[in-house]
Amino acid sequence: TKIKRDRIFFLFTALAIVWGMFASGTRTAIVCLFAGIFVYVILSKSIKIAIPVIILAGAAFAFLALLLLCWVAVFVHPDSFFLPGRAGTLPHANLVSELDAFSAGSREAACTAANHASAGEEHFVIGEAALSAPMPDALSYGETYRARDVAEVVEDAVNAGLLSEEEKTVFSVTAALDKDSPILYYIDDSLLTICWQETVDGHLCTFCEVKTADPSQIRRKLSQDAFAPSSVVYPTDLAVSANAVAAVTGDGYSAHDLGISVYQREIRRFKAWPYSFTRRCYNAVDTLFLDASGNFRFSPAGASWSREGIEQYVLENDILFSLTCGPILVADGQAMPQGGYPFGSPGRRAARSAIAQCGPLHYLYVSVSTADGRPGCTASELAGMLQAKGVQHAYALSGGRSAELVFGGELYRPLDNRSEKPCNDLIVFATALPEKRGE
Repeated sequence: TKIKRDRIFFLFTALAIVWGMFASGTRTAIVCLFAGIFVYVILSKSIKIAIPVIILAGAAFAFLALLLLCWVAVFVHPDSFFLPGRAGTLPHANLVSELDAFSAGSREAACTAANHASAGEEHFVIGEAALSAPMPDALSYGETYRARDVAEVVEDAVNAGLLSEEEKTVFSVTAALDKDSPILYYIDDSLLTICWQETVDGHLCTFCEVKTADPSQIRRKLSQDAFAPSSVVYPTDLAVSANAVAAVTGDGYSAHDLGISVYQREIRRFKAWPYSFTRRCYNAVDTLFLDASGNFRFSPAGASWSREGIEQYVLENDILFSLTCGPILVADGQAMPQGGYPFGSPGRRAARSAIAQCGPLHYLYVSVSTADGRPGCTASELAGMLQAKGVQHAYALSGGRSAELVFGGELYRPLDNRSEKPCNDLIVFATALPEKRGE
C-alpha cells in the first residue's frame, strides 16, 4: 500500500540523515537524534509507543556512556590530574623528571654553543630535550602601524645574517595591510618574526612570518609534555610555558586517530584499522613530517606503509615530529588539487589556517577569518593564495576557533574578540639566544 511504501521511504531517509549528521559532527548528531526521539514520543501520545522507544533510547545512551568510559580508561593516564590555572585547568606533571629533562636540554644547548664559540663562530641551538626555550628578550619586541618600519627591521635581519640579500620576505610594504591592526615583530641574532593582517582576494588574513637561524627553533609543544590526548590547556598558557616568541595551534591530535603521529622521534600512533574500503586509519589523511633540518616532508593520503617501514623512514630521514591534519595545499611550489577529505570540508567556504615553508628555516602561518560576516575560503583558494605568496610547501591546520596565533604570550587577532579555546599542542617558534645575553 501507499502507506507502507511511505514508511519504507521515510525509514531509509531517516537513516541517511542520521548518517549524514554523524559525518558532519558527532556531538550535534547525538543531540539532534535524542531530541527527535523525545519530540516523537511526546507527539505520539501513546504509551505503547513511548515505553519501547524510551527503553531503546536509554539502552543507546547507556551504550554511548560505556564507550566513553572505555575511552577514558584507555587514553587518560591514571597518574595525571589537573590543577586550576588562570585560564582553566593546567596539567600537573612529574616536576622532578621535567626538571631533569630541562637540565639535560640546557646542558646540551650550552655544550653546542660552546663548541661553536670555540670554532670562532657564534651559533646557538636549543637542546631537543629542553621543555622550554630561552626566555625572549623583551627589548627585541616591537609594534608599529607603518610598513616602512618593518622594512627597516628586515634590513636589520639581513645585516645580522638571518636573511641573505637575495632572500625575500613574504611581508611586503605594498600589500593591502589592514590599517586598524598593529604589525608586531621580534628580532634578535637568531630569530625574525613578523605578524600582520592584510586583505588578500577579499579575505582578511592573519600572517606570521618566521626566519630562524637554527632548525631547533621550530618545535612542537604538547600539554603535559607528553602524548596525552586527554590533556588540554589554553594556547597562551602553553606558549608562555614554552617561552615561545610565536606559537600556533597544531593538529589537535586528540580529536581523531587518523594519520601517522611522530613525537620526539618516536611513532606514537599508527593504526592499521580499516577506515574505508580503500584506506586505513594511518593513511586516511595527509601527514606532515618535520625533520631535524627544519624541512617539511609529506606522506599523502593513500600511501601504503608498514609499521617497520615508517619506523625506518623516521630513522633515515631524522624525523622529529609530525602533524596529522591536512590536506596538503602546496608541494614543491605547486598548488595541489583538492577533493574529498575527512577534515574541514575542502570545497566549502570557511575559516581556515595553514603552515608553510618558504625556504630553508623560513616559515609562514596564515589564518583566514570569518568574523563579523567576512567570507571564508575553500582549501583550493587558500592553496592558490599561498602559492602566490611564493611558499614551497603548505599544509592545512584546523580552522575556526581552533586556529590561534600567540605572539609574546598574547593572542594576535586584533579584530576578533571571541573567547580562547583550549588545545593540546602548539607549533612553537623560539629564540635560541641564551637568556643572559638579553640581560
